[in-house]
Amino acid sequence: MADERSIESILVADCGTVTTKLLLLERVAREYRFVAQAQALTTIGDPWHDVSVGVAHAIENLEQITGRTLYANGKLLTPRDEKGGVDAFVVILSAPKPLRIVLAGLVREMSLKSARKALVSTYTRTEAILSREGSLRSPEEAWARTVRDLAPDIVFLVGGVDGGASRPVMELADAIALGTSMLEADHRPRLVYAGNAQLRSRITKLLGEITQVDVVDNVRPTVDTEYLGPAQELLEQIFVEERLQQTPGIETLISWSQLPPQPTATAFGRVVEYLWHRERNPDRGVLGVDLGTASTTVAACFEGRLYLSVQEQHGVAYGPLAWVEKHGVASLLRWLPEDLEEDQVMEFLYNREFHPWTVPQEPEELWIEHAIMREMLRGTLRAAYPTWDMGKAAPNQRAMLPRLDPLLISGCGLVHMPRPGQALLAVLDGLEPVGISTVLLDSNWAAPALGAIASIKPLAAASALESGTLAPLGTVISLVGKARPGDTVLRMKITYEDESVLNVEARYGELEIWPLLPGQSATLELKPQHRFDVGLGGFGKGGKIQALGGLVGLVVDARGRPLTLPKDPERRRKRLRRWIWDVGG
Repeated sequence: MADERSIESILVADCGTVTTKLLLLERVAREYRFVAQAQALTTIGDPWHDVSVGVAHAIENLEQITGRTLYANGKLLTPRDEKGGVDAFVVILSAPKPLRIVLAGLVREMSLKSARKALVSTYTRTEAILSREGSLRSPEEAWARTVRDLAPDIVFLVGGVDGGASRPVMELADAIALGTSMLEADHRPRLVYAGNAQLRSRITKLLGEITQVDVVDNVRPTVDTEYLGPAQELLEQIFVEERLQQTPGIETLISWSQLPPQPTATAFGRVVEYLWHRERNPDRGVLGVDLGTASTTVAACFEGRLYLSVQEQHGVAYGPLAWVEKHGVASLLRWLPEDLEEDQVMEFLYNREFHPWTVPQEPEELWIEHAIMREMLRGTLRAAYPTWDMGKAAPNQRAMLPRLDPLLISGCGLVHMPRPGQALLAVLDGLEPVGISTVLLDSNWAAPALGAIASIKPLAAASALESGTLAPLGTVISLVGKARPGDTVLRMKITYEDESVLNVEARYGELEIWPLLPGQSATLELKPQHRFDVGLGGFGKGGKIQALGGLVGLVVDARGRPLTLPKDPERRRKRLRRWIWDVGG
């Protein structure tokens, strides 16, 4: 690895499901800045089956943009010299398929619940759950057939507190052993055991001669204790070993790189963790959402602890068809500002999945994509929320988001929006934040790249973040409470830097936006109506805060929490059109 002190240019390859993005970071004067980016289609599938080909295509595009030589004789030029090249290279990936999991355990609201929390921390897909709960007799034959028929990558076995239940866990283990033994040796799933510690030797003896067995600490060592860290670390390690390091063509990229390949979600989470430590406010958390083509990542940090949640099949292209099959198309139709037929929506979803590299061309297509984003964000948040220990940032009301500042939004779906207000509206509708938040847009898809760069040169990643890599959309004040439409719920005095003053009011059911440009700040004096909470200590409590400007401005979301839409279709569409107009969409 190059000496960290000599690294002044870093190239990051982010190999996504559809697109491979390159970002070039260089030292300019005393700061590190992203100086160029390029992209090409990812070549993990037909006809290339070689992810390095897509990276080479993107490098050719980057050479045309920069006028520099970066690639010659089939390899990246590193370290940099007078002829060109870069000092360091690192690759992150989300393109490989997720690990296919069969989850086995005892009690759905105890060990199985903890296991599901561990699984969402990396790229996994649960194919089946084996549980005896609710059954008087052990369906061992059915469990064995499930393992045999699905032939998953991993069977994740949990159950029993330490020193607790043993017979039910061993019944599951016997069934897993039977199902696994019926598969060819090279198709047998790996067993990860995170249950009753007293059974480790018995589990290993039973299954160790059949398949590879990994033992980690119990995810539920006592009834009231949850311990997910070791299981999460192992699952990520397995994903790196069995997916990232087995990606076709990855050997070429590894030979160029200073570090092993990293999951994109892990790199993105590292940036969210940095943002929390930069703010270091124990009363607030930091939230990041990365809405991709095939998956959505939610990264939350509270009191310095990072919580990652990756939802496969929750992207803007891959996933909506399966989601509609499960939930129905009506949940998408409710977000559309004009009356569209179900067939029109389904036609768009099929075309989007068949041609995932395309972007909406007509307003109707954009509205459908916005609806997809809202529901994918909502679904991922529902999975992530139970895994958080929010500490002092916890909300006063159940099912509400905690106090978050800043809120980082990233991913192709959000970045590709024609106007920044549209991205903000999709996030407000999908996440429903509460209180006061600064919203940052990762307009150059740089956040995961920065997380990867932090592994090589932390100073460079921090310098790039502080130099304006993330574009502020503005400060958002989201009120919690209920009132009649049109009632005044907040009075606000805005004092700008030039000492000019603006006195404004926000009415229930509306989105209000006032001017506050990027780079500007203002002092806000907030006076909420007594039944509303703006995040300053409870209902009816106000105060003074500093607000930062952005591409959208100063936003007050006075639509209430939870957000509700009119049941009457025409009234609902009229309301949606008004909100889109309010944010400049």
